[in-house]
Amino acid sequence: MKMTTAERARRFFLVLLIGAWSSAPAREQEPAAANVQVGSEEGEFRIYIGGKEIGNEKFAITSSANSASSTSVLQFRNPAGRHEKIELETKLEMNGQYVPRRYELKSNVDGQKGTIVGTFAPNQAIFEYLSGEVTRKSGIVVGDRFTLLDTNIFHHFIFLARLFDYESKEEAQKFEVAIPQEPDSGFLNISQLKSESVSLRGKTVEAYHLKADSGSLVVDLWVDARHVLQKLAVKSKNIEVVRK
Repeated sequence: MKMTTAERARRFFLVLLIGAWSSAPAREQEPAAANVQVGSEEGEFRIYIGGKEIGNEKFAITSSANSASSTSVLQFRNPAGRHEKIELETKLEMNGQYVPRRYELKSNVDGQKGTIVGTFAPNQAIFEYLSGEVTRKSGIVVGDRFTLLDTNIFHHFIFLARLFDYESKEEAQKFEVAIPQEPDSGFLNISQLKSESVSLRGKTVEAYHLKADSGSLVVDLWVDARHVLQKLAVKSKNIEVVRK
């Protein structure tokens, strides 16, 4: 089947940022220690490729002990091809441990619109894809504890930063993620490197340096003392995403 312009654009960051994931059958695993953060968080990430700013993502997160939700709007110019103007709008509902309950992504690529809707049942994630008059569904098997990681949407990495146990002595912690744009599921091994000083918004900030390894690509995360994600980078792709 020939891929539409909207589908190519939606997959752009997926390929650029993450590449192929190390997929594995979902299996029972020990619950991750969650740094449950009650309250709300609003922010904006600026997106750079090769040092050039190409777009931004504005997001809002609301969390309680039993539930969490997020919304976001991401806008950028696709640096490949015809440099389309792309807007992605998301709504995500989760339980208090960031396991998804419902997900919706709306895309607009130079006026061509599409939608992804995710619904979740025990050990199953179902994604419905709508582009014009074409609709298709796909389902994947997941474990009891997983997080949704749409690799086009950068604020989703915040949930992994919150779930990570910063006091653990383990060399790496494993997290299952469901990836709507594949659709697929896989595992990330996240390890903590030495704390370091990073320059953010003209200031020097002490941050935890986390390494999220999919088996094929590494994403570096910098998280401040309050466990707030400040920056992520994919060095092999020359990508940086920095909180404004």
